[in-house]
Amino acid sequence: MTFIYLTLGCLLLVASSLLLRTANSASRWLSLVVFCIATACFIAVYGNIAGVFIAVPTALLIGLLTAFLLGKKTSKQ
Repeated sequence: MTFIYLTLGCLLLVASSLLLRTANSASRWLSLVVFCIATACFIAVYGNIAGVFIAVPTALLIGLLTAFLLGKKTSKQ
């Protein structure tokens, strides 16, 4: 079961990265959801101790995604 969770978590992280490569709003939201599911897979495997180490980069990435989603669009001149 551990192997399944780790494989699923890694595949979801790759999918999240690929979704961020496209710049539309729907793919960014979907990327955030996929990343949260991947984080849940890793926490399920490693428990609460690793959850602390995963929570810090997760919070940073969620802040980055929030900046992407709610930031102002610049117009090219």
